[in-house]
Amino acid sequence: MPAFQPTADQFRAFRDDPHDGPISQVNLLKFRVKAEYKPDDPEFGEECSGETAYIRYSEAFTKAAAEVGGTTSLLAGVERSFIGGSDWDGVLVNSFPNRQAFIATLNHPDYKSMSRHRDAGLLCQELIVTRPLWLHGEKT
Repeated sequence: MPAFQPTADQFRAFRDDPHDGPISQVNLLKFRVKAEYKPDDPEFGEECSGETAYIRYSEAFTKAAAEVGGTTSLLAGVERSFIGGSDWDGVLVNSFPNRQAFIATLNHPDYKSMSRHRDAGLLCQELIVTRPLWLHGEKT
């Protein structure tokens, strides 16, 4: 079921999972038609799409993730569903050496500032955490 943030139980389960190897996250994204910045955001009143706002977030998040070994391998607009059906606007795939690296990115000093773009642009998402069998063409 699409949501905006994980529940407290979902976050605890993720944080406390004993798997200490690489993880990749597949994000299915639904954007707002128009970004909704808050009155105290520098971008308030700016005319831009939710997708544009989310791209700003993704660019900043990718830089912060790189500081702990994380990578963004894909940010793409959805062309169509080929099997099944869905109504997603975008897909984002991030990889981290371990779950602690992802949590460190959420605790990055700039995260609060960068997340205003996520909040403004994103309507809802599904985030699927995976344990890669192959990553960047190599077995993990």
